[in-house]
Amino acid sequence: MFYRRAIIICLIVTTFAAQSKVDDDDNDDEKNVLDQKQQQQQPKSPTELQPKSPKSPLLTTLANSDECKADVQRYCAKGAPKQIPNLKVLECIDDLDNAVNLISKECQNRLYIFKYNMTHNVRFDDAASKFCEKDIKLLEDCNEQKDDRGTGRLVSCLYDLSKNITDPACRNFIQRIHSVIFTDWRFSESFADACINDITERKCGRLDDEKNTLPHDQGAVISCLSKKQKKLTPPCLKQISRLIEMQSDDYHLDRALYMACREDRDRLCAQVISGNGRVYRCLFEQKFNSMMSTDCRKEVHRRQSMIVSNALLDAPLLRACRSEMSEHKCVADSDDPDKQVTLINLLLCLEDRIKKGNQIKDDCQREMLGYRRVLMSDYALSPEIISRCKGEMIQHCPAFYQKGASGSIDQRGGRMLHCLMKAAGKEKNFSSSCLASVKSLVRAVDPGNDIRADPLLETACRPVIEILCQKIKPGDSNIIMCLLDNLKNTRMSAECEERLMEVTYFMARDWRLTPKLLQSCRNNLNKQCGLPRNWTMQSEMDDVAVGTYLSCLYEQKQQLDKECRDELLRLMRIRSQTIGLMPEIEDKCITDLATCKNPQVKGEEMKCLQKKYNDLEDECKVAVRDFTKRTMADPSLDFLLMKACEPVIQLFCSNIGKGKENELIRCLIKHKNDQKMNFRCKSGIEHHQILSLKDKAFLSDRFKEKCKKEIGEHCSEKKTKSTVIQCLANLVLQDDLLKKTQIKEDCRDELKFELLQRSESINFDPSLAKACAVDIRQFCSTEIAGNAQVIDCLKKNHQKVSGTCFAKLRKREKLDVVLPGNDFSLTSKCAAVIQKHCSNEKKQNILLCLRRHANEDTMPIACRQVLFHRLMVLNTNVNFNKGLIDNCKNDITKHCGSVVVDDDDDSNDEDNENNDSEPNAEVKDRDMGGRVIECLRLKYANSVIQLEPQCQTELVDIIQASKLDVRLDVQLYQACKDIIRNRCPGADKEDCLKVLFQQKKIADKACREQVLRVIKEGKADIHVDSVLLVSCQVDIVKFCNDVPLGKSKSIIIMI
Repeated sequence: MFYRRAIIICLIVTTFAAQSKVDDDDNDDEKNVLDQKQQQQQPKSPTELQPKSPKSPLLTTLANSDECKADVQRYCAKGAPKQIPNLKVLECIDDLDNAVNLISKECQNRLYIFKYNMTHNVRFDDAASKFCEKDIKLLEDCNEQKDDRGTGRLVSCLYDLSKNITDPACRNFIQRIHSVIFTDWRFSESFADACINDITERKCGRLDDEKNTLPHDQGAVISCLSKKQKKLTPPCLKQISRLIEMQSDDYHLDRALYMACREDRDRLCAQVISGNGRVYRCLFEQKFNSMMSTDCRKEVHRRQSMIVSNALLDAPLLRACRSEMSEHKCVADSDDPDKQVTLINLLLCLEDRIKKGNQIKDDCQREMLGYRRVLMSDYALSPEIISRCKGEMIQHCPAFYQKGASGSIDQRGGRMLHCLMKAAGKEKNFSSSCLASVKSLVRAVDPGNDIRADPLLETACRPVIEILCQKIKPGDSNIIMCLLDNLKNTRMSAECEERLMEVTYFMARDWRLTPKLLQSCRNNLNKQCGLPRNWTMQSEMDDVAVGTYLSCLYEQKQQLDKECRDELLRLMRIRSQTIGLMPEIEDKCITDLATCKNPQVKGEEMKCLQKKYNDLEDECKVAVRDFTKRTMADPSLDFLLMKACEPVIQLFCSNIGKGKENELIRCLIKHKNDQKMNFRCKSGIEHHQILSLKDKAFLSDRFKEKCKKEIGEHCSEKKTKSTVIQCLANLVLQDDLLKKTQIKEDCRDELKFELLQRSESINFDPSLAKACAVDIRQFCSTEIAGNAQVIDCLKKNHQKVSGTCFAKLRKREKLDVVLPGNDFSLTSKCAAVIQKHCSNEKKQNILLCLRRHANEDTMPIACRQVLFHRLMVLNTNVNFNKGLIDNCKNDITKHCGSVVVDDDDDSNDEDNENNDSEPNAEVKDRDMGGRVIECLRLKYANSVIQLEPQCQTELVDIIQASKLDVRLDVQLYQACKDIIRNRCPGADKEDCLKVLFQQKKIADKACREQVLRVIKEGKADIHVDSVLLVSCQVDIVKFCNDVPLGKSKSIIIMI
C-alpha cells in the first residue's frame, strides 16, 4: 500500500512538472485567448471564466513564481529554505483560513491557471486511465469519457462514482487529487453549464473579474445555491446535489462549511478523525452547543437541510445502508441518476424493515440513529412542520418560535418539537394537518425504541437512567420501558416525567412504536387479532388501534405464547399508571377529564373518573368500564394499587402466584385492617371495593362463575354489583324463612365474602348509606365509615332512626343473624372467643354460642359490647331470632299469636338501581319482637302452662343473657327505665328492682308487673338465676342433673 501511494504521488507531481513545460508560444496563444475572453460581456460561459495571464513563465514553480513567492514564504514555508512542491503549496493555501483575503489577487489568478491547465492536461487523464483501468471498464459513464483526453471529464466522472470504485489504487488516486479538482466549482464543466443562470438570478456570486470574484470564494456560491434549492432549475439542482454528495465524506470539500467551522472543529471535534463524514456527524451533534459560532451553525443547518430533503446525498449513510435500501425498495428506481428520497421517508422505510423482524447492520443503525437525533433536535429541518404547524408554534410555543436557520438551544435543541407534542396532547384546537406531521416525524425518529434518538428526552432523563436503568441496554424500547416502569418512583424527576409523557402520548397511539410487543406477539396479533399483514411504518393509523389490539390480546391471554403474555401484561401495567398512556380512554373522556385537572395525587385521573363513574358521559363511561373490568379481573394491572400495596403483598400475600389474581385482591381485603397495613394501600383497596359496586360488569370472574345460575334466574335485570348482591342476599333470607335452597353452596360462599365486605363500611353499602344519610349525620357524625363503626352506630340506635333507615337496617341485621359469619364487627371483635369456643359450631349458631359464653371473664370488652347489640336485636325482633323461631314456633302460635305482626317480606328486593327507598318502607311495629319474648317468658314462669322442652331451653338462654344487661330484657327496661336511672345506680339493676318491689317502693304499675314476672321466672327454674346457678352448680349436677327444666323442680329438690 505504501508503494502504491508513493507511485500515485510521484505521478501527480510528474503531471504538475509536465504541465509546467508548456511552450512560450502556447503561453502567448493562451494569453491572447484569455485577453479576448475578458473583453466579452456577461453572462459568460464557463470556458470564458479565465483570469489574467501570469507575469512569470508557467514553467516556474508556484513557490518561485513572482505572483506567489511572497505569499508562499509567509504562509507555507514560514522562512524554511527548502523549496515547497506545487502540490504542497495547493494544499497549504487550500487549508489556509481566510485565504481569499490573505492571498494576493495575482497569486490567486496564478493558482487558478495552474489548476485549470493541470486538470485539462492529457497526462492527468492518462494517470487516471492507468490506475483506474479496471473500474473504467466497469463504469459505463466513465468509459465513454475515456477518449476525451485533456478535458478533465474522466477524472470528474470517476469522482462522481467513487462509491462504486473497487480498486484501492484507483480510490487512493481519486481521493488524493480531490482537493485539486473539486475545491473550485468552475473546474466542473457540467456544474457551470447547468447553474450559470441560477447563479446570476439568485445573486449567488458575480462571474466577472472586474468585480474581483476570487477562486477561493467558490464555496460561498455552492452554499448560496443550496440554501435556495427550492427555487433552482432542475439541471442546477441536480448538479448541486451531485456536489453535496461528493462533499459528504470529507468536510474539507464543503468549502463554505469548512471555512465557517474551522475553529469550531478544533474547539468541539478536535479528537474526531476526518473522513467518512465523521466531522460532519460531530458538528451535527454539537449544533446547539453554546460554544458553536453562529456562522458555523448556519452552514451546518444548510447541509442538514440538503440531506433531509434528499438522504441519498449523504454518501456514508448510503454506503452503510445500501443493501437494506435495495432489499426493502426504499428508493423506487435505484438506477435513476435523479433519484431522491427524503430523510424521513428513508428512515420510515428502514424502520419498517426492523419492526417486521428483519436485521439491519450495525453500521446502518448507527447512521440512522445519528440522523434521528438530527431531526429531533431541530424543527426547522422539517419543512412540513414549518409549513403546517406555524399557527400552533405561534399560539402554543411562542418562546421557541423563530424564523431562519439559526437559533439558540433554547429555541431549538428539540424544545420546539416537545412543545408541539405537549400541545397536541392537551389542546383541542390543535390542527389535524400539524398533528399528522408531528406523528410522521415521531414515527421516523421513534424515540420510544431508542431514547438516544431524542436528545432533549435523553438529557432530561439521564440522571434517572443512571440510577434506575443503568444496567439496561439501549434499543428495543428497553430504556423507555424502564423509565415507565419507574414513573412513580421517588427518584423520577419532574422534568424527565414531563418529557417522557410528551413522547409516550404518541407511542400510546401507535402500536407500531412498541417494538417489544411487536417482537413478542407478532404471531398472536396475526392469528388472533387479524393484524393486517401489509401494514407499514409510512401509513397513518387510527389512534384507537393500540387499545383495540391490546384488548384483543388480553381477552385471549390464556391462548397467547408465554413471551407474548408476559410482555402484554407488562405493557398494560405500565399503561395503567396514567391516563395519558391510554388514548382509548383519554380521547373519549376529554370533557369529563376537564373536572379532574387537579386530582388528589398527580396521575390519578383514572381514579377521579372512576369515582364519577355514574355521572360520566356515555362514551367515556364505556371506555372506563372496559378498563375497570380488566383491573377487577386482574388487580395486578392496577399500577397504583400494586405500587401502594407492594410491601403488604410481600408481607401477607407472597404465596399467591401468577394466574391467581382474584385471590390476590381477596388477600388484600382480608388484611386491610391489619396494623401493618399502610394507609395508601388501604385507600387503594377501598377504592377498588367501592368502585366494584357501581356496575354489574365489575363482578369478579370467580363470583360470576359460581353464581351464574342464580344471577341468570333471579337477578338478571340488576345493573349494579350492589343490587346483584342484595338480590342474592334476599334469596338467602327467603331460603331461611321458607326452608328452600335457591342458592347453592358455592354461590353462597362467594356471597358471604361480598356481604362480609359490605358489613365493614357504610361506603360499601350505597343503598343503606342513602336511606340512612340523615340518621348518620344525626347519630353517627363522629364515627368513621370503616371498621363497621357507622353501621354499628346505626344498629345501636336502631330504635331511633327514621322509618326508611330502619327498614333497610332491619334486612342487614337479619342477615347478621342468619349469616353471623358475614358480620364484620362481630367476627373481628370476637375472633379470639369464636376461635376458642365456637370454631366447631355451624356458622348460623355462632351468635348463640357467644351468648352462652357472655358471662365469662375472658370475654373481651369489645366483643361483649358488639354481642350486646346483636342480642338486643334478637330480643327486640323475634324475626331475627332464628333459635327462638325454630324452637318455639308452636308455642308462639299457641300462646302468643295475638302479639305477632307479620310485616317481614323477604321476597321484596328493597334495593332498586337508583338506591331510592320504597314508598312503603316503614316497619309497622318495631317492638313486636320484644312483646313475643315477654309473652313466652310469662308462660314459662306460669306453673300451669307447659312449654315444649326445646322452647324452654331456648328461653333459659335468653333469660340468662338478659342478666348481663338489664337493657336486654326489653320490656322490663322500657317499663322501668326512669326508676333504674334515678334509684338503681349500681351494676346489678335487676336485683335493685327486686328489692324495691319487695319494699313496695315501685309506684309504676307496668314496672311492677315486669319485676313480678322476673321474680316468677327465678322461681320457675334455678337456671335463670345466674347468681344462684353459679353458687349451686356442683349440687345441681349431683342431685338434679336429670331433672327437666321449669316448674321449680330443681329448686324444690335442692330445698
